[in-house]
Amino acid sequence: MFSAARRQLRFSAARFAENASGSILPMVAIMAVILLVVGGAAVDYSRAIGNRTTMANALDAAALTIASQLSSSVMTDAEIGQNLKDAFTANLNNMGYSDAAIENLQHTINSDAGTIHVSSSIAIPTKFIHIGGIGPDTISVGVETEVSYSKFDVELALVLDVTGSMSGDMTTLKEAANSLVDTLIPKGTSEADSKIRISIVPYSQGVNLGEFAQAVTDGNKGTRNCVTERTGDAQYTDDPYDYDATNAESYFGGGSDGCASTPQMEPLTAKRNKLTTAINKLSASGSTAGQTGIAWGWYSLSPNWTNLWPTKSAPGDYGDDEILKFAVIMTDGDFNTYYNYEDHRECKGWGWGRKCSTVKGWTEKRESENDTNISSTRAKALCSAMKDEGVDVYTIYFGSNSSSAGAKVMKSCATSGSTFYMASSDDALVAAFGNIAKKVQAIYLAK
Repeated sequence: MFSAARRQLRFSAARFAENASGSILPMVAIMAVILLVVGGAAVDYSRAIGNRTTMANALDAAALTIASQLSSSVMTDAEIGQNLKDAFTANLNNMGYSDAAIENLQHTINSDAGTIHVSSSIAIPTKFIHIGGIGPDTISVGVETEVSYSKFDVELALVLDVTGSMSGDMTTLKEAANSLVDTLIPKGTSEADSKIRISIVPYSQGVNLGEFAQAVTDGNKGTRNCVTERTGDAQYTDDPYDYDATNAESYFGGGSDGCASTPQMEPLTAKRNKLTTAINKLSASGSTAGQTGIAWGWYSLSPNWTNLWPTKSAPGDYGDDEILKFAVIMTDGDFNTYYNYEDHRECKGWGWGRKCSTVKGWTEKRESENDTNISSTRAKALCSAMKDEGVDVYTIYFGSNSSSAGAKVMKSCATSGSTFYMASSDDALVAAFGNIAKKVQAIYLAK
């Protein structure tokens, strides 16, 4: 009896196991799909996040590229769109969905605020979460960024030492100056579209003013159009030169033929070819009257000198809130030459017929090299007056002696410690010009 009961119990247990197995297996299959979808979701979303990061980085880089272009030149909306597309494409890094991202690229310009807003989006196909109709077939990924561009125009005077001591370094100086022009007025920028104008002021014993020398010296321009200094109350100002021909002292001195024959000073221009041509013609000659270069750099930025320069080179007003003015002054030595309008002995003829008399005119003076000598003192006074008018001054001393007179004058002329550079090698000189160009960019982008 007990054996029959046991057999019946075993039979019932087996039947229950069969029935339970039949109901559990579908449940296990369902749970396996759910676990696959949940586990795969991490993969799908990880892919989406990775692609979003790539897109965001590409979009930021493209927007900054366009902001830099907008800061240096005027662009149409179509040009902005095309350049933005090109920059975005170049930075997408073969994401795999670049066509969709580029197609969905959009931008908005706020010219009043000086901002550009850029966005894009893509739909990324899922591999796991759509299985069984549980999740979506795609994950939408969108990115956007907004960057500022400069609404300002820039006027920059490039004051370059071309004295005899620079004769072995002219190739480096040309490379350095050209690199600054390349950064601020990139290749392909037309004169009409550029928001940046640069003047080139090479100096030695004076500044070769070329076609402008006749007017400011009242005809006493020498054989090389070498313009030196002015005297009197206007000496440390940017007052315009006096057209009164009866007052010779109100004009600038000739007094020297020590300027290099080429190039002449180039007033403000946005023409790259003019600037690069002038730079590539730089040649070394003469002693160092750095104060004359500083003065003419200032005059190229001064609204008081619009009557001398061509219309397209006329500087803007100091009070114009949409104009930023900069001067970059470079020297490799100590200032040691100056000019006075004074009485001096002048002799004519030979032998018994030689006659001498005291006349008033421009005379060249040489002096020992010191940061407190006359030429250095005049240079510092001009720098101070220029800074008072709101010109931001960057200076470069091309040498290794930080205690030299030249280095001290450049430190004094700089707007601040961060705008003074010591360049002790050729590479350092090129780097200094490059860093200044980038700082100027950063200033007008930030304002």
